[in-house]
Amino acid sequence: MEVASPGGSGARPRRPRARRRSLLALCALALALRLVAIFALDTPGDAQGQTPWRWGGESACLAQSLAEGRGYGDPWCKATGSSSWLTPPYPALVAALMRAFGGVTPSTALALFTLQALASAATCLVLVRLGERLGWPRAGLLAGWLWALYPVAIWNAAAVVWDTTFVALGVTLSLLLLLRAPGSPGATALAGLAYGALLFLNPAPLALAPAAWAFLALSARGAAAALRSCAVFTAVAFAVCLPWVVRNQLVLGTPQLRPNFGVELRMGNNDTANGRPVPFRYHPSHVDEELELYRRLGEAEYARDNTRRAVDWIASNPARFLALTLRRAQIFWLGELPSSDPRRADQLAPGRDPRSWLKFAAFFLTGAGALVALFLFELRGAQRWLVISAVVLYGLPYFVTHVSERYRFPIDPLIVLLDAWLLLWILRRLRMRELSA
Repeated sequence: MEVASPGGSGARPRRPRARRRSLLALCALALALRLVAIFALDTPGDAQGQTPWRWGGESACLAQSLAEGRGYGDPWCKATGSSSWLTPPYPALVAALMRAFGGVTPSTALALFTLQALASAATCLVLVRLGERLGWPRAGLLAGWLWALYPVAIWNAAAVVWDTTFVALGVTLSLLLLLRAPGSPGATALAGLAYGALLFLNPAPLALAPAAWAFLALSARGAAAALRSCAVFTAVAFAVCLPWVVRNQLVLGTPQLRPNFGVELRMGNNDTANGRPVPFRYHPSHVDEELELYRRLGEAEYARDNTRRAVDWIASNPARFLALTLRRAQIFWLGELPSSDPRRADQLAPGRDPRSWLKFAAFFLTGAGALVALFLFELRGAQRWLVISAVVLYGLPYFVTHVSERYRFPIDPLIVLLDAWLLLWILRRLRMRELSA
């Protein structure tokens, strides 16, 4: 009888062949649903006649610059020169597809969304393994199936021109490899390699570094072993990112992977801020005065100037900053009712768009469930603190800048795993109540 953990191994393990068939069916279903969404929503058709900026924002503009042989730059398609507004893997992928299919075309979009669908389907399998590694095989398997059906995951893979789907896969895989690292220098180096590749794809998961270091230190036997594990992990991760760091120092005058944090900080902290990135009243992509200042100062110095202005505003408005921070945390975890969402979608206010309500329901339920599970789940020691700190730390940079529901998506697989554990915990409690009645 299963007692210790509702996500644990209460049933006889499947035979290897039956297990492979089950995982293959899981992956096939996830992929099929995403491909159906691509064609049912005709998201490739949205690329027809679009400019790179309107189709894919900074990703597509950087990709166009690469595809046309102008180097890595021009993130808003305004001839602004070299840039590191985004790190290059995803724009480079989009650039390769644009070269192959003749620019921004439905074929380019179809190829991109198909690759994203494959990555999203692969996340199901990584989730299953992550659950097993945590000692929650049943929760891991349930999480894989929930991820296959998760509307937000389907939408991101089938419609969003951004690196979000790949980052979610990368975060989940990095956590899995990190759990395998203790006691093995080779496994620790492999975890560092995966984490470095993840940071090169998108530096946002840098917020997870303290969680990784704490896990490695708590898992080690003695201070020397802890220091060695952390050093190996960090050195390998840094080595992956080093070429881009050197490039940015030489070209832009900053060693940062992305130098635009100050711009995001100012966008989210000003007299008109509402917690979201819109309206774009302080962004060079939308405001001519800011674009001119960006051209004059250069990307790195422009970001530093924005940092100074944002810090000055925060220092002068501490109560307003605290209120905005709490508002951003609420949006990050629970979303915002479409009826009060200021965004527009397909000429419809989100409150009139059924897709917005579906997204909100999925987002709210998963976020609320994960927060409850964090107080209840049964892990001990280093694993427990890794899960808690990974979930808690990831959103912190967004709490002080600005937030959209999409920004939570990279840790949504872990959130869905916690939801799966919580569902099994509830079912177990109900079953125990029935038996004791």
